[in-house]
Amino acid sequence: MGFIGKNNMQKLGRKIIRAILLLPILSISFLPFGSIYAQNSNEEELKRLEKERQTHENRAQSLDKQANNAQNEINALNQKLIEAADKQRQAEQIAEQSEKKLVDLRNIERAASLQFETRKDALEEIIVALIAVEKDRPPALAISPDNATEAARVAILMGLIAPQLNAKAAMISQEIGKVRQVRQDLLMGNANYKQATENLENARKTTAILIAQRRELIAKLNQASGVERQIISDIAQKASNLRDLIARLGQALPQMASNLSDEPSFAHGFANWRGKLMPPSNGIIVQKYGDNLAEGGKATGITIRTRAWAQVLAPFDGKVEFAAPFRTYGRVLIINVGDKYRIILAGMGANYVEAGQEILAGEPIGQMSQDKNIVPDLYMEIRHENDTLNPSEWLNISKGG
Repeated sequence: MGFIGKNNMQKLGRKIIRAILLLPILSISFLPFGSIYAQNSNEEELKRLEKERQTHENRAQSLDKQANNAQNEINALNQKLIEAADKQRQAEQIAEQSEKKLVDLRNIERAASLQFETRKDALEEIIVALIAVEKDRPPALAISPDNATEAARVAILMGLIAPQLNAKAAMISQEIGKVRQVRQDLLMGNANYKQATENLENARKTTAILIAQRRELIAKLNQASGVERQIISDIAQKASNLRDLIARLGQALPQMASNLSDEPSFAHGFANWRGKLMPPSNGIIVQKYGDNLAEGGKATGITIRTRAWAQVLAPFDGKVEFAAPFRTYGRVLIINVGDKYRIILAGMGANYVEAGQEILAGEPIGQMSQDKNIVPDLYMEIRHENDTLNPSEWLNISKGG
């Protein structure tokens, strides 16, 4: 180390000492800076994640609020629909009664006019004779002045004929009055029928508007998934008749991961409603439970003949399990009304509800066809598990029909 020299050694020593002294300072200066940077970065990430979580939570709350608002709107619309449907049901009854009365009046007017026409010639002769007699009734002796006996006989005959002519004249007057009154009633019946038809059309429009509003809201809260819809569609394709369809649905629904198979939470006590149910539509029963069918076998339900375009109402609270066209039955609805009871309605031209939808008694759920070439027959069946029940024993006909 002689070539370094003493001075150089001292300088190097001083540099080493300075470096040793600066090392803690450098450590203090640089090492905490990296740690602080990492800590700040983590805090910013946490803040970002917290902000994102809060955004998602706010969005979820907003969606929940929208869903609740939509559900509340649906519930309010359901109540309005029930009220509108009841008004439409009453309008249908009035229109049907007006139409029937109008037909009866037309038949009476036709019969009265025909009767009047058949007697017209005879009545005219009687009226002419009556007028002639009343105008110039001669004294008895004026007819046979030379024969008192003949004069007396003529007087007697005149006395007998006059009351008969008066009676027939009174009959003519009554028949003319009857025809006149029937025609006045017919004019009034036409006016009443026209008003009833207008009221019914207004009620239909109101119901249609409410249904469209509800359908739009329900689309946002649809309970049935695409998978379930496909399963139900496949079942409908494979089923051969209503009995088979119901059986297949009963097997498949419990396996679906949805609430379609759940018992309606609000539908209870159906067994206690025997003889109290509102008929699903106005009309007359043209086929009874147990009647012989043309294709063989017995009817397992009833058939109600309605007016074209008649609305169909839910007879009881429940949940829709099936709502679609099926085979030759037209549009079919299967409603789970709780306690293993189901109501089946078939033959409609349109459905207002979908599978998975909960419905209330009196709510409009469908409409009969307006096609004049299709007989508006609504088929109704009630089942408890695999047994069919007589719907007529459950309906209160005085509530409708």
